[in-house]
Amino acid sequence: MLHKIGITNNLHRVFREDPYLNSILGVAGEKLDNLEKRAELLGTEFWFDTMTAFGIAILENQMDYKTMSITLDGKREEIEARWKTSGKCDLKLLRTIANSWRDGEVAILFTNAVIEITFVSVIGIPRDVEVLKSAINEAKPAHLPINFTFKYRPWGVVKPKVWDSYKKFTWGQLLKMEGI
Repeated sequence: MLHKIGITNNLHRVFREDPYLNSILGVAGEKLDNLEKRAELLGTEFWFDTMTAFGIAILENQMDYKTMSITLDGKREEIEARWKTSGKCDLKLLRTIANSWRDGEVAILFTNAVIEITFVSVIGIPRDVEVLKSAINEAKPAHLPINFTFKYRPWGVVKPKVWDSYKKFTWGQLLKMEGI
């Protein structure tokens, strides 16, 4: 309706009251409003953070690649990592790929001809780690092995509490859960 009002305000005041012109301008204004909304939605497809399933499908088709992740965020991360894999493979590229993965901080080092990937901020095996593994495998040279290091919580790191407060958790939950 905003476009109809704008168009109507540009007309001479004699024509503003004409029902025939108002009905034509109402339809035209509605079409322009719809086009404006679609253009705004299209603007979100240019950024990996705001991309919808529609934009992901287009990029999958253009890159001739099918995402493995199930969630929309996982697909966004995977597409972003795949997009960044082009170019010379070095630590900077591998860090860029790992930083596109949004499930915590990842440290990447190259020691003794092995790529060392350490999950710094996440305890346990993070969500969608297989997607990150495949993206890094796609970018790295084939002859270099990768060593993944996951962070777990040993008993010495667990805050001292009464046993009753820990009884409700399994050992696996105590090792991997944040905030215990």
